[in-house]
Amino acid sequence: MKRQSVKILMIILQFIFYFGVNKLFNVPDRIMYNTFFIYLILNLTKNMYSFKTILIWEELRKQLRVHIEYLIVMLINDIAFWGVKYIPVHLVIGITFTFFNILIIKIIRKQFISILEKRLLIIGVGNTARELTKIIGENSFTMYNLRGYISANNLLGVHQEVCIDKDKILGTYEEIEQVISDKRINEVIIAMPLADNNQMFEIINNLDGKVNKVKFVPELNGVYTFNSEIEDYDGTMLISAQINYVRGISRFLKRVMDIGIGIVGVLSLIPLTILVWVKTDSEERKHGLFFTQDRIGKDGKSIKIYKYRSMVTGADKILEEMMAKDEKIREEYEKNKKLKDDPRITKVGEFLRRTSLDEFPQFINVLKGEMSFVGPRPYLPREKKDMGEYYGKIIKSKPGITGMWQTHGRSETDFEERLELDEYYYRNWSLWLDIVIIIKTIKNVIGGKGAY
Repeated sequence: MKRQSVKILMIILQFIFYFGVNKLFNVPDRIMYNTFFIYLILNLTKNMYSFKTILIWEELRKQLRVHIEYLIVMLINDIAFWGVKYIPVHLVIGITFTFFNILIIKIIRKQFISILEKRLLIIGVGNTARELTKIIGENSFTMYNLRGYISANNLLGVHQEVCIDKDKILGTYEEIEQVISDKRINEVIIAMPLADNNQMFEIINNLDGKVNKVKFVPELNGVYTFNSEIEDYDGTMLISAQINYVRGISRFLKRVMDIGIGIVGVLSLIPLTILVWVKTDSEERKHGLFFTQDRIGKDGKSIKIYKYRSMVTGADKILEEMMAKDEKIREEYEKNKKLKDDPRITKVGEFLRRTSLDEFPQFINVLKGEMSFVGPRPYLPREKKDMGEYYGKIIKSKPGITGMWQTHGRSETDFEERLELDEYYYRNWSLWLDIVIIIKTIKNVIGGKGAY
């Protein structure tokens, strides 16, 4: 009942905002009530008042879809019945309501957390449980309250190395019923992608009637996820997935987006270059503010990317000398392809890297069509041998200024993780994925998260 009250509150807030916009445009009450009824029906049929445990990006996509449908319906009705003079008001509502709803939903989720939160228990203590913990921690919009973990290491021969906080392990699988009762758990995620049918049947059957919802991570997690769909094939579960190559109309739209962003980026280089010039000492200015570097482009072609100079002159030679003298430095560089406390970075270079401003000259590469704003990391030619089997897939996309690696830890990810993220991008590409990456990149850069 309490959750229903929150849904009613959401509808009331929508109506107040809708009423205010319509009055601003002097829309007759009859038309206002009729159009709000249509808007309400669209929201109800799309289950927009569910306050489900989804990421904010999925909520944004849902909001955009329902408001595009609203605009189409209103446009048809304005032309056929109410008059074209009402088109502007419905355009304003269709555009502003997406962001109004996101804001209101975030406020409601925060204020009514005790009613809307899902008390979550994760079964599993391995890498998958650790990754889920990280995602939940970074996405409070989901309303998950992670109460802890259950170790299933003694269930039918299951064994997972403990990769999470041991203090959060609430018990073994035999104690799960008591844990669910004590912690008032209403949702469970089974983080055991390698569990076989017998093990999964045992767990799911035991949870029947004890929690509201059970979710599980499949073995193929991380391969096809962004564009995957679950299908019930006459009792057999199928996961439908496809590789979305950048082609056809999608390639055209991606290029249009790149050109638009590229123009803005290149124009921003004018004041930014002046700032870098002022911040750079006179000795370093002699070597120039920019430098070019050979990188691997689409289809393996060599391209020269542009960057602001952030290291001292002769940085590559200095690196070779450092690795020859210190084995720890060699191990760190071979694992991450960069050093966390790199003495070669200049004072202004440290600032440029921390804010990711050193990448801005690559907008020139974007305008030239050699790079995209969003894409895989532009790898160095010497890294080709270390890319292994990932190489053939990653080079099918233009390299990007930002990408999956920027939104999943930036410099904190090691080389192997970057390759996996770039392969994920290749397999799951869509314009919406690009939009999500752009939003996440802006958020990470502003927060200075994971950069060095």
